[in-house]
Amino acid sequence: MSICLYVLGLFIATTRGFLFSRQVCYDHVGCFSNARPFNNAKGYLPESPDHIQTKFLLFTRHNPTHAQMLDPYDRSTVSGSNFNGHHKVVFITHGYQDDGHSAWIQTMTAAFLKQADMNVIAVDWSKGADNINYIQAAANTRVVGATIANLIKELHSVAHLPYNKVHLVGHSLGSHISGYAGANAHGVGRITGLDPAGPLFENFDAMVRLDPTDATFVEAIHTDADSLLELGFGLEKPIADADFYPNGGDKQPGCSRELGKHLFSLITGKIEQFTSSVACSHMRVLDFFTESITSPCSFSAYPCPSKADFTAGRCQSCGHGCSKMGYHANSQLRGTFYLSTNAASPFCQH
Repeated sequence: MSICLYVLGLFIATTRGFLFSRQVCYDHVGCFSNARPFNNAKGYLPESPDHIQTKFLLFTRHNPTHAQMLDPYDRSTVSGSNFNGHHKVVFITHGYQDDGHSAWIQTMTAAFLKQADMNVIAVDWSKGADNINYIQAAANTRVVGATIANLIKELHSVAHLPYNKVHLVGHSLGSHISGYAGANAHGVGRITGLDPAGPLFENFDAMVRLDPTDATFVEAIHTDADSLLELGFGLEKPIADADFYPNGGDKQPGCSRELGKHLFSLITGKIEQFTSSVACSHMRVLDFFTESITSPCSFSAYPCPSKADFTAGRCQSCGHGCSKMGYHANSQLRGTFYLSTNAASPFCQH
C-alpha cells in the first residue's frame, strides 16, 4: 500500500457534509447516515457499491491458485463453484491502498489451504480503498462490510453454510470491514483483526469499529499502536474479546525506528523506502498470523494488563491461562495478552 497517500489522505482538510446529517441509500445494502455515532468519517458517506465494485475470489484445494468469482446477487456463481458448505470459510479483507491480489493474501491463502480443506475467499475492494483521501476510504468500509454480509447470507441459503463456520480476517481497515460484516450477518463464528486501523476509529463508539459483539469470538493483534504523530497506523486500546500485543504492540523488532529518516523519504518522494520502513510494524502482523496457521510453534502469549507491566518483566507466568496468538488462539480466554517474537522469520519463539 502507498503509505505516502495514507498520510496525505489523513490530513486532507474537508468540511463536506460535516455540519449536516445526511444519508445515502443503495440497492441491496441499505441506507447509511453520517449522524452520530457514524460521524467518525468527518461527514463523509460511503460511495456506492457500483463504484466500489467489491469482488470475491474463491480458492479451495480444487483451485488453490486460480480464483472462482462469487457474486452475492447471483446464486449460480455459488452453486456452480467449488464452494463446499460443509467446510469452514475464511474471508481475507485488505486495507487502505491495497487489493485482493496482494502477495500477502496469496501466501496466507496457501497457508490456510495447507492447514485444512476449507474455502478461502479473498475480498477485493480496491476501487473503494484506492483513494488519496483516507477519510473516504474509511467511510467506504461500511458498504464493503454490508456486501460481505450479503454473500455470507447467500452462502448460508444456497450452500447451507452454518454461520458459525465463518471466520473473517481483516487487515487495518479490513478489520473494521469484518466487524461491519459480522454485525450484519449475525452468528459469525470468529473475527480476527490484524492491526486494526486507528485513525478515525480509535476512541469512537464501538458501533463504528470492530468490537466483541460482531462475532462469537473476536480477537485483535496490535503491532503498530504508536500515535499517528509517530507514524503509527494501528489502534492501541483493546477492542476485542482477546487482544494480543506482540513486543508491546508497537515498533516491531527488525523494523527501523529512525523517524527523521522516514519523514525525509516521504518528503523527497522516495515512497518505496517510506513504505518498507514506516509500514513495517503495521504489515508485520501479516507475517505473524500467516506463520501461526501452520507453524508447530505456538506463539504463546501471557495475560498482562499493560505494556508497562510487560516491559518491566511482570508478565512471565500464565496465571489464569496463556493463549496462543494467531490462528490457534484459545477462543475461551478473554483479556489482553503480551509476548515477544523474533526480529525475522521464523518469528515465533520456542
